[in-house]
Amino acid sequence: MPVPKPPREDRSLRGRTVLVTGGSRGIGRAIAEDLGRAGADVAVGYVKDRTAAESLVLELERMGRAARAFGADLSRPPEVHRLLQEVGAWTTRLDGLVTSGGIYRGSPVEGTSASEWEEVLRVDLIGSFETIREGLPLLRTSKDPSVVTVSSVLGSHPAAGGVAYQSAKAGVEQMTRVLARELAPRVRVNAVAPGFIRTDLNRGGHEDPGYHAFVSGGTPLGRWGEPEDVAPAVRFLLGPGSRGINGVVLAVDGGIPLG
Repeated sequence: MPVPKPPREDRSLRGRTVLVTGGSRGIGRAIAEDLGRAGADVAVGYVKDRTAAESLVLELERMGRAARAFGADLSRPPEVHRLLQEVGAWTTRLDGLVTSGGIYRGSPVEGTSASEWEEVLRVDLIGSFETIREGLPLLRTSKDPSVVTVSSVLGSHPAAGGVAYQSAKAGVEQMTRVLARELAPRVRVNAVAPGFIRTDLNRGGHEDPGYHAFVSGGTPLGRWGEPEDVAPAVRFLLGPGSRGINGVVLAVDGGIPLG
């Protein structure tokens, strides 16, 4: 029997520079690591955990990539503006932008305050929009710029609790389609919609045996997702193999909508 060949090393993003917001942990960190392995230089956006962001920068540099950490509160437009100004001083262009920075609040309807609505929308929806808008001058210097937003299975398939989060993610998906139409043909804009992914953000869920079993049982693949499941989908949407794809929301949810 012939010995299978090892998988070919992916260098599809060699020479490209990508900004990943929310890059210090969870899905964002997995995306940044994957992009580095594919040859990309990475600007790592973070909010509070500079230590985690700097450790990721060191990891990317060990791969031979150029990398730098940039701190900003995405809920504050002036900070988003500063973030892109600093990124622009570090690199001459952006070939890719991934808006994975976000927060989750799971309050029921009666417990959802106006401040919670505002907080979630400002970070998850408005923060993503401001990052893309501020990033356009750098993106337009690239020959093949691509934006990937991060939604959620809950952006199109509702569940009880977390109405602000789910509404924000639904907004991210429609924003993605609008921007894909408006910015074409110069800039492509797509989204990924992860399912239930094991991260620090939802540790209370996946570490609860009952809820863990509930989610696994309701997912055709029979398990919670991992951040590393999402990263290759983002890499594909940023790379040359997706040049004909625009305005798509790519589900990475284990088939949850199939019921």
